[in-house]
Amino acid sequence: MKTGWFTTLAVSAAALAVVAPAVSADLTPELKALAKAADKEGEILVMWSASTMGGPKGAEIFQNRMNKMYGTNIKVKWAPGPSMPRMGNRVAMSYTNNLPSPTDVYMGFSRNMATLHKHKLFHSAPWEKYYPGWMDGRVVEQNGTLVRVMSVTLGFTYNTKLAPFPPTKVSDFLKPGWKGKVATTPYAAGFEQLASKEVWGAKKAIGFVEGFTNQIAGFMRCSEHERLTSGEFLALIFDCSGDSMQRAIAKGAPLKRVVPEDAPLVSYFYFGVPKNAPHSNGGKLLAAYAGSKEGQRTVYELTMGDIHTLPGSVQGKEIAALEAKIGRKFVDADVNWQLANKEGNKAQGQAKKIMRKASKKK
Repeated sequence: MKTGWFTTLAVSAAALAVVAPAVSADLTPELKALAKAADKEGEILVMWSASTMGGPKGAEIFQNRMNKMYGTNIKVKWAPGPSMPRMGNRVAMSYTNNLPSPTDVYMGFSRNMATLHKHKLFHSAPWEKYYPGWMDGRVVEQNGTLVRVMSVTLGFTYNTKLAPFPPTKVSDFLKPGWKGKVATTPYAAGFEQLASKEVWGAKKAIGFVEGFTNQIAGFMRCSEHERLTSGEFLALIFDCSGDSMQRAIAKGAPLKRVVPEDAPLVSYFYFGVPKNAPHSNGGKLLAAYAGSKEGQRTVYELTMGDIHTLPGSVQGKEIAALEAKIGRKFVDADVNWQLANKEGNKAQGQAKKIMRKASKKK
Protein backbone atom coordinates (compact mmCIF):
# COMPACT_ATOMS: atom_id res chain seq x y z
CA MET A 1 0.00 0.00 0.00
CA LYS A 2 2.78 2.39 0.90
CA THR A 3 4.55 1.78 -2.43
CA GLY A 4 1.29 2.36 -4.31
CA TRP A 5 0.71 5.67 -2.47
CA PHE A 6 4.19 6.93 -3.43
CA THR A 7 3.67 5.79 -7.03
CA THR A 8 0.32 7.60 -7.25
CA LEU A 9 1.84 10.74 -5.75
CA ALA A 10 4.73 10.67 -8.24
CA VAL A 11 2.36 10.23 -11.18
CA SER A 12 0.12 13.07 -9.96
CA ALA A 13 3.11 15.37 -9.53
CA ALA A 14 4.32 14.55 -13.02
CA ALA A 15 0.88 15.29 -14.45
CA LEU A 16 0.75 18.63 -12.66
CA ALA A 17 4.18 19.49 -14.00
CA VAL A 18 2.86 18.95 -17.53
CA VAL A 19 -0.34 20.99 -17.21
CA ALA A 20 0.88 23.80 -14.92
CA PRO A 21 1.71 26.96 -16.88
CA ALA A 22 5.34 28.01 -16.88
CA VAL A 23 6.43 31.57 -16.14
CA SER A 24 7.66 33.17 -19.37
CA ALA A 25 11.40 33.76 -19.57
CA ASP A 26 10.60 37.11 -21.16
CA LEU A 27 9.21 38.55 -17.92
CA THR A 28 11.39 41.02 -16.05
CA PRO A 29 12.60 40.04 -12.56
CA GLU A 30 10.23 42.62 -11.05
CA LEU A 31 7.25 41.21 -12.93
CA LYS A 32 8.17 37.63 -12.01
CA ALA A 33 8.33 38.66 -8.35
CA LEU A 34 4.92 40.35 -8.60
CA ALA A 35 3.39 37.30 -10.28
CA LYS A 36 4.80 35.02 -7.56
CA ALA A 37 3.41 37.26 -4.80
CA ALA A 38 0.01 37.47 -6.52
CA ASP A 39 -0.08 33.70 -6.98
CA LYS A 40 0.40 33.25 -3.22
CA GLU A 41 -2.65 35.47 -2.62
CA GLY A 42 -4.62 33.16 -4.91
CA GLU A 43 -7.45 35.44 -6.00
CA ILE A 44 -8.38 38.90 -7.26
CA LEU A 45 -11.69 40.54 -6.39
CA VAL A 46 -13.22 42.80 -9.03
CA MET A 47 -16.49 44.65 -8.55
CA TRP A 48 -18.00 46.50 -11.49
CA SER A 49 -21.17 46.39 -13.59
CA ALA A 50 -22.08 43.58 -15.98
CA SER A 51 -21.50 45.99 -18.89
CA THR A 52 -18.00 46.98 -17.73
CA MET A 53 -15.04 45.05 -19.13
CA GLY A 54 -17.34 42.22 -20.16
CA GLY A 55 -18.70 41.66 -16.64
CA PRO A 56 -18.29 38.06 -15.36
CA LYS A 57 -17.28 36.73 -18.78
CA GLY A 58 -14.61 39.40 -19.07
CA ALA A 59 -13.28 38.53 -15.61
CA GLU A 60 -12.93 34.92 -16.71
CA ILE A 61 -11.08 35.94 -19.87
CA PHE A 62 -8.70 38.10 -17.83
CA GLN A 63 -8.15 35.21 -15.43
CA ASN A 64 -7.33 32.64 -18.10
CA ARG A 65 -5.03 34.87 -20.14
CA MET A 66 -3.20 36.25 -17.11
CA ASN A 67 -2.58 32.78 -15.74
CA LYS A 68 -1.26 31.60 -19.08
CA MET A 69 1.05 34.62 -19.43
CA TYR A 70 2.41 34.71 -15.89
CA GLY A 71 2.37 31.04 -14.95
CA THR A 72 -0.05 31.67 -12.10
CA ASN A 73 -3.16 29.92 -10.84
CA ILE A 74 -5.21 32.92 -9.71
CA LYS A 75 -9.00 33.08 -9.55
CA VAL A 76 -10.50 36.39 -10.70
CA LYS A 77 -13.78 36.74 -8.80
CA TRP A 78 -16.30 39.17 -10.28
CA ALA A 79 -19.19 40.69 -8.33
CA PRO A 80 -21.77 43.18 -9.63
CA GLY A 81 -21.07 46.74 -8.58
CA PRO A 82 -22.79 50.13 -8.69
CA SER A 83 -21.89 53.05 -10.95
CA MET A 84 -18.24 54.15 -10.99
CA PRO A 85 -18.81 57.27 -8.84
CA ARG A 86 -20.72 55.26 -6.22
CA MET A 87 -18.14 52.47 -6.28
CA GLY A 88 -15.38 55.04 -5.80
CA ASN A 89 -17.23 56.38 -2.76
CA ARG A 90 -17.46 52.85 -1.32
CA VAL A 91 -13.73 52.33 -1.73
CA ALA A 92 -12.99 55.71 -0.13
CA MET A 93 -15.35 55.00 2.79
CA SER A 94 -13.78 51.60 3.43
CA TYR A 95 -10.29 53.13 3.40
CA THR A 96 -11.26 55.98 5.73
CA ASN A 97 -12.77 53.49 8.19
CA ASN A 98 -9.83 51.04 8.09
CA LEU A 99 -11.91 48.36 6.40
CA PRO A 100 -10.89 46.11 3.48
CA SER A 101 -11.75 47.45 0.04
CA PRO A 102 -14.66 45.61 -1.64
CA THR A 103 -12.52 45.34 -4.79
CA ASP A 104 -8.84 44.74 -5.46
CA VAL A 105 -9.01 46.92 -8.57
CA TYR A 106 -11.12 50.03 -8.89
CA MET A 107 -12.00 51.08 -12.43
CA GLY A 108 -12.89 54.73 -12.91
CA PHE A 109 -13.17 57.50 -15.45
CA SER A 110 -10.72 60.42 -15.34
CA ARG A 111 -13.31 62.58 -13.57
CA ASN A 112 -13.93 59.88 -10.95
CA MET A 113 -10.20 59.57 -10.33
CA ALA A 114 -9.86 63.35 -10.01
CA THR A 115 -12.67 63.38 -7.41
CA LEU A 116 -10.90 60.65 -5.39
CA HIS A 117 -7.48 62.26 -5.75
CA LYS A 118 -7.55 64.00 -2.35
CA HIS A 119 -7.98 60.67 -0.53
CA LYS A 120 -4.71 59.20 -1.89
CA LEU A 121 -6.38 55.81 -2.13
CA PHE A 122 -4.18 53.89 -4.53
CA HIS A 123 -0.91 51.98 -4.41
CA SER A 124 1.97 53.06 -6.61
CA ALA A 125 4.08 50.45 -8.39
CA PRO A 126 7.19 50.31 -10.64
CA TRP A 127 5.10 49.75 -13.77
CA GLU A 128 7.88 50.54 -16.25
CA LYS A 129 10.08 47.91 -14.62
CA TYR A 130 7.32 45.41 -15.35
CA TYR A 131 7.11 46.48 -18.99
CA PRO A 132 10.13 48.64 -19.94
CA GLY A 133 9.55 51.04 -22.82
CA TRP A 134 5.82 50.41 -22.73
CA MET A 135 4.22 51.20 -19.37
CA ASP A 136 5.62 54.73 -19.28
CA GLY A 137 3.86 58.11 -19.26
CA ARG A 138 1.59 56.95 -22.08
CA VAL A 139 0.02 54.44 -19.69
CA VAL A 140 0.77 55.53 -16.11
CA GLU A 141 -0.29 58.71 -14.29
CA GLN A 142 -0.23 60.33 -10.86
CA ASN A 143 3.16 59.11 -9.65
CA GLY A 144 2.46 55.50 -10.55
CA THR A 145 -0.91 55.21 -8.80
CA LEU A 146 -3.12 55.03 -11.90
CA VAL A 147 -2.89 52.82 -14.98
CA ARG A 148 -4.74 53.83 -18.13
CA VAL A 149 -6.90 51.03 -19.52
CA MET A 150 -8.54 52.69 -22.51
CA SER A 151 -9.06 56.05 -24.18
CA VAL A 152 -12.55 57.53 -24.37
CA THR A 153 -13.89 60.12 -26.81
CA LEU A 154 -16.79 62.43 -26.03
CA GLY A 155 -19.65 61.34 -28.28
CA PHE A 156 -23.32 60.60 -28.85
CA THR A 157 -25.26 57.75 -30.44
CA TYR A 158 -28.44 57.87 -32.51
CA ASN A 159 -30.88 55.53 -34.27
CA THR A 160 -30.03 55.66 -37.98
CA LYS A 161 -33.47 54.44 -39.10
CA LEU A 162 -35.64 56.76 -37.02
CA ALA A 163 -33.55 59.92 -36.58
CA PRO A 164 -35.05 63.05 -38.19
CA PHE A 165 -31.63 63.72 -39.76
CA PRO A 166 -28.03 62.58 -39.16
CA PRO A 167 -26.52 64.82 -36.44
CA THR A 168 -22.83 65.71 -36.69
CA LYS A 169 -22.54 68.39 -33.99
CA VAL A 170 -23.75 68.77 -30.42
CA SER A 171 -25.69 71.88 -31.40
CA ASP A 172 -27.74 69.84 -33.91
CA PHE A 173 -29.82 68.53 -31.00
CA LEU A 174 -31.37 71.96 -30.45
CA LYS A 175 -33.12 71.76 -33.82
CA PRO A 176 -36.92 71.23 -33.83
CA GLY A 177 -36.77 67.72 -35.30
CA TRP A 178 -35.24 66.34 -32.09
CA LYS A 179 -37.82 67.73 -29.67
CA GLY A 180 -39.04 65.00 -27.32
CA LYS A 181 -36.80 62.36 -28.89
CA VAL A 182 -33.49 62.63 -27.05
CA ALA A 183 -32.20 61.02 -23.85
CA THR A 184 -29.32 61.95 -21.61
CA THR A 185 -27.86 60.37 -18.49
CA PRO A 186 -29.20 61.27 -15.03
CA TYR A 187 -25.65 62.19 -13.98
CA ALA A 188 -25.05 64.55 -16.95
CA ALA A 189 -22.12 62.50 -18.27
CA GLY A 190 -19.76 64.47 -20.49
CA PHE A 191 -21.10 67.93 -19.76
CA GLU A 192 -18.07 68.87 -17.63
CA GLN A 193 -15.98 68.30 -20.75
CA LEU A 194 -18.29 70.29 -22.99
CA ALA A 195 -18.20 73.16 -20.46
CA SER A 196 -14.40 73.26 -20.25
CA LYS A 197 -12.58 76.33 -21.50
CA GLU A 198 -10.86 74.21 -24.17
CA VAL A 199 -14.20 73.21 -25.72
CA TRP A 200 -17.26 75.48 -25.27
CA GLY A 201 -16.77 77.18 -21.94
CA ALA A 202 -19.30 77.20 -19.09
CA LYS A 203 -21.50 80.03 -20.38
CA LYS A 204 -22.11 78.50 -23.79
CA ALA A 205 -22.56 74.99 -22.34
CA ILE A 206 -25.15 76.11 -19.78
CA GLY A 207 -26.95 78.04 -22.52
CA PHE A 208 -27.08 74.83 -24.53
CA VAL A 209 -28.42 72.86 -21.55
CA GLU A 210 -31.22 75.38 -20.98
CA GLY A 211 -32.39 74.89 -24.57
CA PHE A 212 -31.67 71.16 -24.53
CA THR A 213 -34.10 70.55 -21.65
CA ASN A 214 -36.95 71.20 -24.11
CA GLN A 215 -35.66 68.37 -26.29
CA ILE A 216 -35.17 65.72 -23.60
CA ALA A 217 -37.66 62.85 -23.51
CA GLY A 218 -36.08 61.08 -20.54
CA PHE A 219 -32.97 59.67 -18.89
CA MET A 220 -31.10 56.41 -19.52
CA ARG A 221 -27.80 54.73 -18.67
CA CYS A 222 -25.03 54.56 -21.23
CA SER A 223 -25.26 50.76 -21.40
CA GLU A 224 -28.98 50.70 -22.35
CA HIS A 225 -28.51 50.59 -26.13
CA GLU A 226 -31.72 48.60 -26.58
CA ARG A 227 -33.72 51.71 -25.65
CA LEU A 228 -32.30 53.44 -28.71
CA THR A 229 -32.69 50.38 -30.92
CA SER A 230 -36.38 50.04 -29.97
CA GLY A 231 -37.09 53.69 -30.73
CA GLU A 232 -38.02 54.64 -27.16
CA PHE A 233 -35.40 57.37 -27.60
CA LEU A 234 -33.76 58.30 -30.88
CA ALA A 235 -30.45 59.54 -29.48
CA LEU A 236 -28.33 59.57 -26.32
CA ILE A 237 -26.13 62.57 -25.62
CA PHE A 238 -23.55 61.95 -24.21
CA ASP A 239 -22.92 58.19 -24.23
CA CYS A 240 -20.00 57.87 -21.78
CA SER A 241 -17.33 55.83 -23.59
CA GLY A 242 -19.76 54.57 -26.22
CA ASP A 243 -18.38 51.04 -25.86
CA SER A 244 -21.78 49.48 -25.17
CA MET A 245 -23.20 51.24 -28.23
CA GLN A 246 -20.29 50.18 -30.44
CA ARG A 247 -20.66 46.55 -29.41
CA ALA A 248 -24.37 46.73 -30.30
CA ILE A 249 -23.51 48.32 -33.66
CA ALA A 250 -21.01 45.52 -34.35
CA LYS A 251 -23.87 43.04 -33.84
CA GLY A 252 -26.09 44.84 -36.36
CA ALA A 253 -28.05 47.37 -34.28
CA PRO A 254 -29.32 50.31 -36.40
CA LEU A 255 -27.23 52.82 -34.45
CA LYS A 256 -24.35 55.15 -35.19
CA ARG A 257 -21.87 56.69 -32.79
CA VAL A 258 -20.58 60.17 -33.56
CA VAL A 259 -17.58 62.01 -32.13
CA PRO A 260 -18.78 65.60 -32.69
CA GLU A 261 -16.58 67.99 -34.59
CA ASP A 262 -17.35 70.79 -32.12
CA ALA A 263 -16.17 68.83 -29.05
CA PRO A 264 -12.90 67.01 -29.90
CA LEU A 265 -11.74 65.66 -26.56
CA VAL A 266 -10.25 62.37 -25.36
CA SER A 267 -10.28 61.08 -21.76
CA TYR A 268 -9.40 57.76 -20.12
CA PHE A 269 -10.60 54.90 -17.98
CA TYR A 270 -8.11 53.77 -15.34
CA PHE A 271 -7.33 50.92 -12.98
CA GLY A 272 -6.25 51.82 -9.46
CA VAL A 273 -5.31 49.32 -6.73
CA PRO A 274 -6.69 50.51 -3.37
CA LYS A 275 -4.21 50.64 -0.47
CA ASN A 276 -6.71 48.58 1.52
CA ALA A 277 -7.16 45.94 -1.20
CA PRO A 278 -7.28 42.41 0.29
CA HIS A 279 -5.09 41.13 -2.57
CA SER A 280 -2.96 44.09 -3.57
CA ASN A 281 -0.35 42.09 -5.50
CA GLY A 282 -3.09 40.44 -7.53
CA GLY A 283 -4.65 43.84 -8.19
CA LYS A 284 -1.29 45.18 -9.43
CA LEU A 285 -0.81 42.14 -11.66
CA LEU A 286 -4.24 42.64 -13.23
CA ALA A 287 -3.49 46.34 -13.79
CA ALA A 288 -0.08 45.49 -15.29
CA TYR A 289 -1.69 42.97 -17.62
CA ALA A 290 -4.39 45.43 -18.72
CA GLY A 291 -1.77 48.03 -19.62
CA SER A 292 0.54 45.59 -21.40
CA LYS A 293 0.60 45.02 -25.16
CA GLU A 294 -1.15 41.66 -24.80
CA GLY A 295 -3.61 43.05 -22.25
CA GLN A 296 -4.56 45.89 -24.56
CA ARG A 297 -5.71 43.34 -27.13
CA THR A 298 -7.94 41.79 -24.48
CA VAL A 299 -9.29 45.19 -23.43
CA TYR A 300 -10.16 46.00 -27.05
CA GLU A 301 -11.85 42.63 -27.49
CA LEU A 302 -14.04 43.31 -24.45
CA THR A 303 -14.74 47.04 -24.94
CA MET A 304 -13.76 48.05 -28.50
CA GLY A 305 -11.43 50.55 -26.84
CA ASP A 306 -7.70 50.78 -26.13
CA ILE A 307 -5.08 53.40 -25.24
CA HIS A 308 -4.83 55.62 -28.30
CA THR A 309 -1.26 56.80 -27.67
CA LEU A 310 0.27 53.31 -27.90
CA PRO A 311 1.63 51.68 -31.09
CA GLY A 312 -0.93 49.53 -32.89
CA SER A 313 -3.90 51.17 -31.16
CA VAL A 314 -7.17 50.93 -33.10
CA GLN A 315 -8.50 54.05 -31.40
CA GLY A 316 -5.25 55.84 -32.19
CA LYS A 317 -5.91 55.44 -35.91
CA GLU A 318 -9.53 56.58 -35.53
CA ILE A 319 -8.58 59.68 -33.55
CA ALA A 320 -5.77 60.56 -35.97
CA ALA A 321 -8.26 60.37 -38.85
CA LEU A 322 -10.72 62.63 -37.02
CA GLU A 323 -7.98 65.13 -36.21
CA ALA A 324 -7.01 65.27 -39.89
CA LYS A 325 -10.66 65.77 -40.84
CA ILE A 326 -11.37 68.66 -38.46
CA GLY A 327 -7.90 70.20 -38.67
CA ARG A 328 -7.16 70.30 -34.93
CA LYS A 329 -5.74 68.09 -32.19
CA PHE A 330 -7.99 66.49 -29.59
CA VAL A 331 -7.80 67.93 -26.09
CA ASP A 332 -6.12 65.41 -23.76
CA ALA A 333 -8.41 65.25 -20.73
CA ASP A 334 -6.39 63.17 -18.27
CA VAL A 335 -6.67 63.34 -14.47
CA ASN A 336 -4.55 66.50 -14.19
CA TRP A 337 -6.80 68.14 -16.79
CA GLN A 338 -9.87 67.12 -14.79
CA LEU A 339 -8.36 68.51 -11.58
CA ALA A 340 -7.82 71.84 -13.33
CA ASN A 341 -11.25 71.86 -14.98
CA LYS A 342 -12.98 73.65 -12.11
CA GLU A 343 -15.17 75.74 -14.41
CA GLY A 344 -16.37 72.69 -16.32
CA ASN A 345 -17.02 70.58 -13.24
CA LYS A 346 -19.05 73.37 -11.63
CA ALA A 347 -21.07 73.75 -14.84
CA GLN A 348 -21.68 70.00 -14.94
CA GLY A 349 -23.32 70.20 -11.52
CA GLN A 350 -25.49 73.06 -12.76
CA ALA A 351 -26.40 71.12 -15.90
CA LYS A 352 -27.54 68.13 -13.85
CA LYS A 353 -29.78 70.31 -11.67
CA ILE A 354 -31.29 72.14 -14.67
CA MET A 355 -32.13 68.92 -16.51
CA ARG A 356 -33.58 67.16 -13.47
CA LYS A 357 -35.69 70.17 -12.57
CA ALA A 358 -37.04 70.38 -16.13
CA SER A 359 -37.83 66.67 -16.18
CA LYS A 360 -40.02 66.97 -13.06
CA LYS A 361 -42.17 69.56 -14.81
CA LYS A 362 -42.96 67.26 -17.73
